[in-house]
Parts: sequence; structure tokens; C-alpha cells
Amino acid sequence: MKKTITKIAVTGGPCGGKSSLLNHVDRELSQRGYRVFLISESATDLILGGIKPFDGCLNMYDFQKFVFPTQFFREDLYRKAAELVPEEKVVILCDRGILDNKAYVSEEEFQTLLQLFGKNEAEVRDSYDAVIHLVTTADGAEHAYTLSNNTARTETPEQARAMEQRTLLAWAEHPHRYIIDNSTDFAGKIARAMKKIEAVLEETT
Repeated sequence: MKKTITKIAVTGGPCGGKSSLLNHVDRELSQRGYRVFLISESATDLILGGIKPFDGCLNMYDFQKFVFPTQFFREDLYRKAAELVPEEKVVILCDRGILDNKAYVSEEEFQTLLQLFGKNEAEVRDSYDAVIHLVTTADGAEHAYTLSNNTARTETPEQARAMEQRTLLAWAEHPHRYIIDNSTDFAGKIARAMKKIEAVLEETT
């Protein structure tokens, strides 16, 4: 059996349920014989480590000069590990992908950053086999919106909805993007996202 490596970006506005989905997918797929790798959100990790685009530390454009290489390095590192592990079926789950950064800088700045690291947008976009977009709870499930489960999150509900739209636009051209809204309860939202991931895996493995 030929080894298959599937890379999926999990994205969306703030407080959409990314962490819960990633943990759920990890458990489910691991039980089915997949090797699952989780790449944590680079921007959050940098912020928690003290490199911030606020508090007088860095402006957003300069902050992205740290996010980009961190994300590129991690994705490359995990792919190399995926090629070495014994399992035939490997899934790399990314807590946000490079195109998420389009939501935080201008189009010109984003393209300049890509060029700085020798990349182009189509190449980066197509490196993800699928994109699962979890709509922020600030849009349709406002009662569940909170800042308490991520100390790096600072957005008000209004800002979260604006970020939602910018993130949707950033990934708009990906051919396999699936938007999971808040039309059901949270358990139903996770289940719908899981079904999309299962469908992606059926096509790629």
C-alpha cells in the first residue's frame, strides 16, 4: 500500500471551535490506524512566548516576519516526519495555515512576505489538501463566544465577525474549502466538520 500524507488546515474566526475539533479528529483517526500530527497555531505560540503584535512589542507586519518562517518550518518538519513513520496513512492537521495571515496584513504586505520567503500564493494554497473553516461563535452562537480559553485572543464579538470575513476571503480560492457554520449545537458542528474530513480522506487515501 502506498503511503498517503494528507495535510488539512483548520481555520475560521476567533472562538470557532478549532482546538476542540483538532482534539476530536486526533482521537478518532488515531483509533482508525492513522498517524496524526497536530501543528499548533504559530501566531499564538509566538504571542505566548512574548513575541507580540501589540503591547509595544512589534507592529503586525514585522510580527508576520516571525509567523511565516515558523509556520513554513513546522509544516516542512512534520511532512518529513510523516514520510518516516511506519503508518501508511498520515494526517497533518494545521491549526491555521499560511493564508490565514492575509487577514492581518494588506494584500501588498502579504505578497511581499511570500516573496521574502521564496513562495507564491498558489503554491502555498495548494499545499493544503483541504481547508475546514469553523465559523466564529460570534456569528450565530453569540452566547458561546468567550476569550477565556485562549489568553492570546483579544477580539470583541464585533472584531471577531470582521476577522471571520477576512479569513473567509483569504481562503476563498481553495478548491476544497468547507465552511462549518453554527446552525446546530456545538456537538453537531464538530460532527459535521468530522464528516467533511472523512470525505477528504476517502478521496486522498
